[in-house]
Formats: sequence, structure tokens, C-alpha cells
Amino acid sequence: MHKVNAAYFSNPKAVQVFDRMATYNGSSPYKAPGMLNIISHLEMNIGPAMPVGGMVAISNTLYKLGLELGVNYRFNEKVTQILHAENEISGVKTSKGNYNSDCVISNMDVHFTYERLLQNYAEPSYSLKQEKSSSAVVFYLGIKKQFPKLGVHNIFFASDYEAEFKAIFDTKEVYHDPTIYVHISSKVEKSDAPLYGENWFVMINSPINVGQNWEVEIQKLRVTILDKLSRALEEDIASLIEIEEILEPRKIEANYSGKQGSIYGNSSNSSMATFYRHPNFSKKLKGLYFAGVTVHPGGGIPLALNSARIVERCLTEDFKVI
Repeated sequence: MHKVNAAYFSNPKAVQVFDRMATYNGSSPYKAPGMLNIISHLEMNIGPAMPVGGMVAISNTLYKLGLELGVNYRFNEKVTQILHAENEISGVKTSKGNYNSDCVISNMDVHFTYERLLQNYAEPSYSLKQEKSSSAVVFYLGIKKQFPKLGVHNIFFASDYEAEFKAIFDTKEVYHDPTIYVHISSKVEKSDAPLYGENWFVMINSPINVGQNWEVEIQKLRVTILDKLSRALEEDIASLIEIEEILEPRKIEANYSGKQGSIYGNSSNSSMATFYRHPNFSKKLKGLYFAGVTVHPGGGIPLALNSARIVERCLTEDFKVI
């Protein structure tokens, strides 16, 4: 990806902007195939979309649609096992009992679907042992001031981009001068923040969790990030923080079942990565299907929704999986 961009653009900052698109599925532009530059086309020429009512509107709309279709939701009931016999799905076991079914769809990280829910069943080791995507450290900040100079999407780049990605994927270290992405949805969805302030989603790409001292790393990161943003915006950002929450690799695994804090399952750090991504159905267990960012077609909200659409097609009469 980087080689394509470097050959096309003469300005190194332009190269850095287009290299950034590799992070959209947790990959490195210095390893990912040039085909992923199609993301740039979608981003720059077509443009991203923001749901009316904010991102939560997607979940709320799907929930309401499910109710209209007769879906029975069972919240706060953890699935502990996918039941199967003689290579066919027979249901699920939860914290409150068993449910019989000849079809199960898992949108949990595909690694943990096998490791935690399919006990005594051999996982497809080759596809699951590919290099994992990056993780992230996110500071959710309520800022009690508006910054007209900032937009919805804002990027403060590292001075040495290649060194940053080597730290993330090769040495599994939190880079000392990370690229900072600041997303402010209240710029377009005013109800996301008080009128006097803004909601800042401040993210840096990080390595997955391999036992780093995250308490120390996060404290160092916080100082680095606030210092960098304060210098860039000529304002003491720390003094403007009204509320703060932090998300990091261990919480991503604990709260969202992303193995080792990986956001997208496998990375796309090879020319064959797409072909190794887990399919949306099991070839060995009849009635088992997969959706979400860790399976085909990949990471990001549109692709995750597309994976569900693929599963829906698999379950219709005109697209039966044999």
C-alpha cells in the first residue's frame, strides 16, 4: 500500500494521509496490499456517512426492526456453549438454560467462538493463526469548549510513521510519538454533547495485549497525547476535560471479546490475508454461521453489516450452503 502511494504522490504528507487508510481494518500500510487503496476512493470521492441520530441509531433501528419481525431478545443472558452433535448444530447453552435450534449465528470474535463456545471441537488453526490486527487506546473526553478549527475527523500524525507501525506490529510496543485521531461527532450531531462543549473520541493505534504494563503505558500516553494536542491547538486541553473514560486492549477483550484486544480479528498484512479470513459459515458444522468484523468480508461497520447480509443470504432458499 505504501509503495503505491509513495510512487503516486510526491508530497510525503499526502503519502501519510493515504497510508492512514490501512488502519481502517487494523493493518500496516507497509505490509498491506495496494488493493486496499480502494478505501481512499470511498473515503475521498464518495465520502463517509453519518446516521441521523448518531452511530447508536444503527443499533436502535436494527433493534426496532427485529421487534417488528418478531425477534425475541434475551439480554444479560451469556451464551456459554454452542451445542452440536454428529456435525450438526443442536442449539446453545446459556447462563439460564439450553435452547434447541438447528441454526446458530455467532458475531463474537471468531477466535473466541471456537475457543470458548465450541468445546472439544477442532478450530481451523491456519486461518485463525494469521497475524492479528492492531488494537487501540481510546480516551473518551467531554471537552467544555468548542473548537471551530476542528472538524468531525482530525488526525495529528507521528513524525516517523513507519517506526510507529513497526512498534505496533513487530515489537508490540506503544509508540512514544503516536498518531492521534480525534473524532467529534457533535460537530454534526449536536445532541451528542452539551451546546457549550464537544465530545472527543481520542484514539491511538496500539499493539495487541501481550502482557505489556498497560497501567504505566496509559498514564504515559495520556501525558503525551494531551501535550501534543495542547501544542497543536494552542490550548491547555487537560484543563478543559469535564468527563473522561478510557478503553484499552484488555478492556476490548473483556467487554467485546476481541482476542488480545484485537479490533478486527486478523490483520490484512499480506497479499493473501483476504483469502485466509474466516468464511461466514462452517464447512464442518451444519447450521453454524458467523458474522461481524472478524470474518468475511472484514472490519468496519459497513462490512460488519454486510457480513450479516451474507449470512441472511446463506439462510434463504436461493443461496443455500451445502
